[in-house]
Amino acid sequence: MSDRKVRPNGKAVAYLVNPETTGLVLLVIVADTLGPDFLSWDPETIRMEVNQSFGVQLPDSNFNRLMAAIELATSDSFYVNLPDFIRICNALYNGTFDPRVFDPADAGEIAWGITEGLLIWPPEDSRKPFAPKILEYIGRTVKDEGIMIPPDILRLGIAGDGDLWDQVQATYSDDPEMFAAIYEMERGKTEAINQLVKERLGQLLKQLESLELQNGDTTAAVKKLLAQLRLEESEGQEMRPAIPSE
Repeated sequence: MSDRKVRPNGKAVAYLVNPETTGLVLLVIVADTLGPDFLSWDPETIRMEVNQSFGVQLPDSNFNRLMAAIELATSDSFYVNLPDFIRICNALYNGTFDPRVFDPADAGEIAWGITEGLLIWPPEDSRKPFAPKILEYIGRTVKDEGIMIPPDILRLGIAGDGDLWDQVQATYSDDPEMFAAIYEMERGKTEAINQLVKERLGQLLKQLESLELQNGDTTAAVKKLLAQLRLEESEGQEMRPAIPSE
């Protein structure tokens, strides 16, 4: 493609080799340097160009995150194809990809995958973005992990309005002490995933805000993401069940 090497940018270079850099930030860095045409290049050409342009060896984990972000930006497969959904969730969360092994995505990986996926390339219909098989997989995963109160972001990917929590409410409606005990246990599971997403999202925003781009800046993007984060938190609070009074 080219033999150029970009002017050294400490932040960009550091993020390219940092195992905690998110797929979105990697996508922004590479697109800013190589231009939008790189989205249509084959994977090995992208790896070669990044390594050559920045003078680094892109770690496999970050390469996998970058390729997942590119797929999100160029295809709707994340929202319509279950194997692709699982693969992209794993890549965005862990930076892992091995086509020889089926690696199911757990609730935490799904929660972050959906969060970053919606930020990279939101679907046209954000209220019902996923195909039925993906909805079924998310619901089954949440159920298998014993999560009765779906974490905020996972409510977007669960078909129907009801869940196991409705059954608990009905069963223990006349026993507020038992209901309160179950609620506290379930809230711990839910809050752990919500906190995971919040921490990673905060990290993503800090990374994005600190970038020094050659073409434009990230200020507007950061403001937009912060506004979206506040909206999600507000809606999430409204959706959480309350402990009934005695």
